[in-house]
Amino acid sequence: MKQINLESIEKYDPAKFFRVEVFKGERLRTLLLTLTPGQSVPAHRHEGFEILLEPLRGEAEIVLDKESVTLRAGELILVDGANDFAPVNHGSVNFAMLITLVGPLSCN
Repeated sequence: MKQINLESIEKYDPAKFFRVEVFKGERLRTLLLTLTPGQSVPAHRHEGFEILLEPLRGEAEIVLDKESVTLRAGELILVDGANDFAPVNHGSVNFAMLITLVGPLSCN
């Protein structure tokens, strides 16, 4: 068993977004993404994976293949890793989200 207090690894820096690995298993990888207001992550894909997005605080917009979706704490979103993925914090407060990638054995 592995237990982590998310507040102990949650970091914010106005100069760059943070992406911290929380868990890594044979078929899954969980990351904590943090964005300060105005920050974004460049569009990218995770081919071959299903992705579970779990916003923890704040609000952000995510563009999935040119469709905009608002991410809010308390919601869960399941996306196909073949879609372009680009979170943006347009709000005035910090944003944090758990990202769990589930895929083939030996996640990288």
